[in-house]
Amino acid sequence: MSAKRVLITGAAGYIGLAVAQRLQRDGHAVSGLVRSDVAVKTLQAQGITPVRGDLDSVAAVVDADRYDAVIDTATADHAPSTTAFLSMLSGTGKTYIRTSGTGVYTDLAAGRASDRVHREADEFEPAEVVAARYRSDEHVVGAGSDGVRSIVIRPSMIYGDGGSEQLPLLIRNAISSGESIYVGDGENRWANVFLADLANVYALALEAAPAGSVYNIASGELEMRAIAEAIGELVGVPARAVPLAEAHAALGERWVDVALASNSRVDSSLAREELGWTPVGPALLDDLVRGSYRRMWSHKSDPHDHAVANAS
Repeated sequence: MSAKRVLITGAAGYIGLAVAQRLQRDGHAVSGLVRSDVAVKTLQAQGITPVRGDLDSVAAVVDADRYDAVIDTATADHAPSTTAFLSMLSGTGKTYIRTSGTGVYTDLAAGRASDRVHREADEFEPAEVVAARYRSDEHVVGAGSDGVRSIVIRPSMIYGDGGSEQLPLLIRNAISSGESIYVGDGENRWANVFLADLANVYALALEAAPAGSVYNIASGELEMRAIAEAIGELVGVPARAVPLAEAHAALGERWVDVALASNSRVDSSLAREELGWTPVGPALLDDLVRGSYRRMWSHKSDPHDHAVANAS
């Protein structure tokens, strides 16, 4: 394994920092594109070289000649920066890794179950709400024939270190409302993956993934009702089924339709077979009820925690 010079967007964020730290352990020289003074200091404290800028200015602030690889973890929904990076790297043979998500498979199920499990090579027509993200994935895959070693990684519901995109929002809502909600029967299922296991995927893909590859990443899956019940146990509130409209009012229409009320089930055999990926982290429910989320969140339901009460 040869050391590489890697630029990570969103390097102070939940996924980006985990990936940066993982690559550092492999001996890679890691830089991070960040926007704020706080993020700059966060990276410096980790021995990561900060590059000040944002996704709207990558063409001006990023010198592609300085890097062997770009790993984009900042967002899955900024098509102009994706295009800019691919243009910079075209014909160089350098690596571009895009972070998408299994949310591209959202089915607007309103809490109902689905038997469909998605594989990377399956023909698929995304829902309109996530169609732009899916088109960006296809754009990146297509760049594999334009002299870019392009790779798309689609994480499922990420958990670990008390964070995530979905789980903190649901936990905060449970604390503030006094109940942990799910939509309809709550039989819709989301695949999931532990943060450190996901970071390993990036390290393996950087070394071995072929150009134009896509990987759906999950190590387990759960019904959303089970997740809601575990969150209720975590913060000491009941779980309750709610109609779709009530969930929209509480958490926002797009987020509920795409995440809380949909199915996102995937097969991750390709990452295991091509990259040798072997997840080892704790199961989601174990981490929610007895692991990092208990350490981070359980005390926040304490009515004497006035700072939390005032902030909610």
